[in-house]
Amino acid sequence: MKSNGGVLSAAEVVHQPITTVLSGPAAGALGAALIASTAGHPSVITLDGGGTSTDVAVVADGEPSLTTEGGIGRYPCGIPMIDIVTVGAGGGSVAWISPEGALKVGPRSAGADPGPLCYGRGGTEVTVTDAHVFLGQIPPRLLGGEIPLDADAARRGIEALAGRIGLTPERTAAGVLEISAFNQSNAIRRLTVKRGLDVRDFPMVAFGGSGPLLVCRLIDILGLPSVIVPPDPGNVSAFGLLTVDVKNDYVRTFVTRDLSLGAAAEIFGELEGQAARALDREGFTADRHVYARSADLRYCGQAYEVRVPAPAGPLDEAWRAEVLDRFHLAHRRLYGYGYRDDPRHAVEWVNLRVSGIGPITRPAVGRRPYGTADPRPPGRREVFYDAWGPAPIHRRADLAAGATVSGPAVIEEYGSTLPVHPGFTATADAFGNLEVRR
Repeated sequence: MKSNGGVLSAAEVVHQPITTVLSGPAAGALGAALIASTAGHPSVITLDGGGTSTDVAVVADGEPSLTTEGGIGRYPCGIPMIDIVTVGAGGGSVAWISPEGALKVGPRSAGADPGPLCYGRGGTEVTVTDAHVFLGQIPPRLLGGEIPLDADAARRGIEALAGRIGLTPERTAAGVLEISAFNQSNAIRRLTVKRGLDVRDFPMVAFGGSGPLLVCRLIDILGLPSVIVPPDPGNVSAFGLLTVDVKNDYVRTFVTRDLSLGAAAEIFGELEGQAARALDREGFTADRHVYARSADLRYCGQAYEVRVPAPAGPLDEAWRAEVLDRFHLAHRRLYGYGYRDDPRHAVEWVNLRVSGIGPITRPAVGRRPYGTADPRPPGRREVFYDAWGPAPIHRRADLAAGATVSGPAVIEEYGSTLPVHPGFTATADAFGNLEVRR
């Protein structure tokens, strides 16, 4: 898997190992994009929640947004990659008290060993998972009963933390989850509000083992229209690997205000030749090669570029006008202004790019039969949302298409859990997804 949303053979990737950074989260974003578009949501926010961190991306019209201004820690990374924001907010994130006496959650994680208190492996600090266990929002045994949890250890840890900050154990545990949800929402805002996108326009796809746990809180915090939880959410990144094409990116810097169409055609030809040779080595015949052109442009004097797709075919004045038009539109959409009709602000061409794509046959997401709209829960247990009370516990495998679960409730499956808070519903669609709404 590559971080640009493509795959590559091991024999090829050894020549460009930098392209694999952040490749796991990229696979998750692509898998979620296909699941969402199949269900009729081409533009979504994706949230991949794991044990140590949460990865967030934006998908517009079926394609995750790309950037060449990413980074790994303090090191800038100028390769094309899916634009992903990662925060230290996962199931193992540690709750701690700052020197000022404030409750904090993350970014430090207890990891898997020793892990949360409830794992019984010697952990000594309260985590997000312990808060869920204490409140009854996840089952006492994980992975279909294979991993028993020590609920008493989680309770003792929560009570000790509550005593230090002067709150009830329930309020303390709920506060840990509230802070973790705000940490996740801040990552979402970095990809939406700060880039001119209205988060209320985007449904969210929540996946990963811990991804669905806080979706009701995120709907409240961000005003999301809905959240889609795919079946087997912990497997979405693995599923994403099966949905992506072979893809290589090639770039040539060519800074000019007056683009020579002949020179640009020559550069595109050379880049497409490089792409063709790589696709040949990957076993794709010439009739299956796809070349996607793009260009990075900016207004003169700017220190950043905007990448826009460039049409295929011969380069002529109509081609130039089309690329410039796309640049002006994209700049206005991203930054709220543009200089389309202002001759004082010339446009500068910076980079010409070609992506060589070897398309694969994507797996089909099958439909599921409709069943009863009001399923009967097989059991109940005490769960704390706003107060303690018996909540229905549903098995996800029993929820056929059309089934609706109203909160307070909990929906459990082998690798993940969805707490449905009071005032929310979770409805199963024809593809096995659960759509959560207020």
